[in-house]
Amino acid sequence: MKRRKLLQSIAISAGAMVILPSWAQGWSRENLSTSQVFTLEEKEMLRMIAGTFIPEGKSKGAIGVGVELFLDKLFSDCYTAEDQQKIKLAIKALSLQANLNHHLAFGACNTAQREALLQDLEKSAEHLWAYTTLRAETIRGYTSSEYVLTEHYQYIMAPGFYHGCVNI
Repeated sequence: MKRRKLLQSIAISAGAMVILPSWAQGWSRENLSTSQVFTLEEKEMLRMIAGTFIPEGKSKGAIGVGVELFLDKLFSDCYTAEDQQKIKLAIKALSLQANLNHHLAFGACNTAQREALLQDLEKSAEHLWAYTTLRAETIRGYTSSEYVLTEHYQYIMAPGFYHGCVNI
């Protein structure tokens, strides 16, 4: 190896070692999975709404699969600010309606009460789009999760197997 190439590779390695710590600090599950669009309360409401649409049973439900993370990321990255505002208003309306009807937070209501609140939201012309979107995206997030694909649909990422030494 020539001296010039050696010095160049040492300089590049030293530069990478200086830059690496500041670059690696931003990579954590918390930083990747959170968005700045929804508050913590709204994220919790998304979690409870998804859990009401697809409850836990013999198999994992929407909460067990983590659909709320999918919804948070999807709504913050793929929907316009107007659509995000519609979803926020629907979440706020659900929270207020739960407070008025049951004197409880939406998450503290039992399953039947939450289902009734969501049905009332569906009947509201103002929040019909948000209800339909929340329901459809929850179902899409659940059915496209790794758990559902592997456990219920027997999805194999790369079907077909290589058998190198097979007698013919």
